Amino acid sequence: MRPSVIRGNGSEIIALSKASVGATKGVDSFHESMDAMEAAKTLAQSSGAIIAVSGAVDIITYGHQGVGARNGVPMMQKITATGCAVTALVAAFVAVDPLHALEATASALPIFRIAGEMGMDMANGPASLRMHFIDSLYNLDQASVSSRLKITSL
Repeated sequence: MRPSVIRGNGSEIIALSKASVGATKGVDSFHESMDAMEAAKTLAQSSGAIIAVSGAVDIITYGHQGVGARNGVPMMQKITATGCAVTALVAAFVAVDPLHALEATASALPIFRIAGEMGMDMANGPASLRMHFIDSLYNLDQASVSSRLKITSL
């Protein structure tokens, strides 16, 4: 169906690129995002899609170059469906600006993670993080994003 963006964790991207270096198990990831860098580039080149790999460093690539976003908090992994939620946010950003899908994707991932950081500032555990994350995402503003953004060229 020629998607504009494919988002997954390290193991999912490696499996999709047919460059598997080990076992995969559902949505669980045995590979870090950086382990999937070459697989992401290969998949981008073969599919024509932008590849977004979620992990400690989110990787966004179109095959030749890429960016890495280092925002987020580890406890987000304890909240069910955050992968689905970030994929939905990427889809919303791309839908607003389909001609700039790379930039939209590279914006959506760190914004999601920044809201997680802000939520964690008020949370006591995963349940309260979920609530504070949603509130932080809703109340996010340009100043909060600008002050927390950690994005680099890869």
